[in-house]
Amino acid sequence: MSRFLKWALAALVLLAAGYFAVSGWMLSSILKNVVTVGGMLSGITTQAGDPFALNYDGDPRKAFGFAFEEIALPGELGPLPAWIVPGEGGDGTHWMVYAHGIAGRRESGYKALSVARPLGIDTLLLSYRNDTGAPAAPEGVYGFGVTEWRDLEAAVKLAEERGARRIILAGDSMGGAIIGEFLRNSTHVTWVTAAVLDSPALDIRAVVHGFAVRIGFPLPGAVAWVARQIMPWRVGIDFSDAVTLPVLASGPRHLFDVHGAADSVVPVSVSDELRARRVDMTYLRTGADHVLSWQENPERYRSALDTFLRGVVGGN
Repeated sequence: MSRFLKWALAALVLLAAGYFAVSGWMLSSILKNVVTVGGMLSGITTQAGDPFALNYDGDPRKAFGFAFEEIALPGELGPLPAWIVPGEGGDGTHWMVYAHGIAGRRESGYKALSVARPLGIDTLLLSYRNDTGAPAAPEGVYGFGVTEWRDLEAAVKLAEERGARRIILAGDSMGGAIIGEFLRNSTHVTWVTAAVLDSPALDIRAVVHGFAVRIGFPLPGAVAWVARQIMPWRVGIDFSDAVTLPVLASGPRHLFDVHGAADSVVPVSVSDELRARRVDMTYLRTGADHVLSWQENPERYRSALDTFLRGVVGGN
């Protein structure tokens, strides 16, 4: 090889290294803003008109006229606010525990609550670390389930103490990641028989790659890989293990997943892969954007979830 070609090759390697370093840093900056408490996902204007909208603000009585109990769960970092809504005519053995998505609200669980309550399922709507009224995490970031699963565990433990013998874990977006981490790490999984997922963020690699593609980075896979290596250093939490799709693929017994093909946050390919691994799961694939499948067709969503939950309650 001539000296010129050697120099040209070296220059190309340096240019490639520089591109990936700069692009990876840029992508990690965007991701850091997303997961930082008070970052780009904060400051959403709330409303009190539609309890099924993502920005609804109001307790279950205000939203639906439902009786509820307000409690404080003993969380790892301090008390965690939660609402418990009794099921209609239930015997207290069937519980749903709902974990909302990143920078979300426990009101996000109202869709599932509205279907579960008439079936006699008690529902616990959880506020976890970094939520309004809940303790702040020392890292100042949302942990993609790596840290928050312990707060879900506190909710499950309370349900067990109150007689739950069939527990349904439900969550949207990062709530799915929290459920996955709980199932992987907790010892309190004995009574968990079902999971209800909406646009679940079960694979951090797919989420980061999706961001790289939408931004338009050339060679997005490599840029996403670099960004993932940088993130733990920038936010203080190692997200590299936030891949819980295999956990959901192996359990629990009953699994429901709804995901929109136009999802701009968590690629629908995540749920497609889960479906390929769990051919027995109930999969509602819509055309909606992130966690907006209910808004696309409320009756279709409600009907599918109702049929699924009846099967869980009936032990089918």
